[in-house]
Amino acid sequence: MIARSWGGRVPLAHATGFHRHLLATGVADYRRQPGCLDVQLWRRDADGWASFLLLSVWRDMDAIRDYAGDAPDVAVLYPDDDAFGLVPDRFVTHYDVLSTDHDGPAETR
Repeated sequence: MIARSWGGRVPLAHATGFHRHLLATGVADYRRQPGCLDVQLWRRDADGWASFLLLSVWRDMDAIRDYAGDAPDVAVLYPDDDAFGLVPDRFVTHYDVLSTDHDGPAETR
């Protein structure tokens, strides 16, 4: 399994609208992908900005390529992102998933 992370931030005044936009675009697209196993969206507000972190878990890199194309490390951005003043990460980060909560309590791993 592969974990994929992407982040971006918007001015706090646009946080609610961007949250709705992100749910309708990136999160919805991830959930439609057969190889996407889990999606989590996190938010942190500080210093006038709302930072969003989109985390997902995928079956393998082939599943990510099916979604993102031939350059899976380049972030997939959407029309209208700019309307919210988004400052996006232009690249995503991928991690090999070594264990999950399904593997048992942390003290036994």
